Amino acid sequence: MTASLAHIYRHPIKSIGVEELENASLEEGRVLPFDREWAVLHERSKIGAGPDGRASGWGPKINFVIGRSAPGLMGVTSRLLEDGRIGLDHARREPLEIDPAQETGQHRLFDWLRPFWSEAAPRPTALVRAGERALTDDPLPYVSLIGQASLDDLSKRVGKELDRRRFRANLWVEGWEPFAEFDLVGKTLRIGDAELQVRACIERCRATDANIETGERDVDMLAELERHYGHRDLGVFCLVTAPGRIGRGDKVEVL
Repeated sequence: MTASLAHIYRHPIKSIGVEELENASLEEGRVLPFDREWAVLHERSKIGAGPDGRASGWGPKINFVIGRSAPGLMGVTSRLLEDGRIGLDHARREPLEIDPAQETGQHRLFDWLRPFWSEAAPRPTALVRAGERALTDDPLPYVSLIGQASLDDLSKRVGKELDRRRFRANLWVEGWEPFAEFDLVGKTLRIGDAELQVRACIERCRATDANIETGERDVDMLAELERHYGHRDLGVFCLVTAPGRIGRGDKVEVL
């Protein structure tokens, strides 16, 4: 079966909202445009905000407000608007639109997040923009990819349909056998006009325990992956090696 690109997702604010795209332009050695462009720091963060509002450096996920610590965040959807504002939606909150570069917008975001962020958790302190590196979980500028058949197989074994948005991947491919992407590490894919080298498997975290609709943990995802497959991986990291435009329905070729 011919493989094709079925879905493209980005996350303008790290761990707070997911947005589906019809197409995107990939640049060599860069993440998906505007993916994890912003992130919320808290009072225990080891990195800070510079005078220009950008993060003082890359840091691991523990420095940010994330779904692993606040599963309710997994139900947020987002929209990057043409004027640079970001729209956020959640079933339990009124829709919100903010200018992330403005202090007033940041405080409105923190107020909006309050029902999802435990009072016992460190207080949000700043919404920062990425510097030279996107605020992804890995310091390298990876684009993440999962084969839909892998998730379908996991859903069957778990006994419930798992929403793909739990896994915060950028690209979803249809047409491969389950976990075929693991065998592609070290190989190059052509998707649309772009080329991506598959670099490593992705070990999952507890953020994936949360139901997208309810924001409640309903699966022990790490335990399920261990039980059925003997590892905690789902999906692969890829590095863009040749720029180009990609779109839903594009053919995915292994070079």
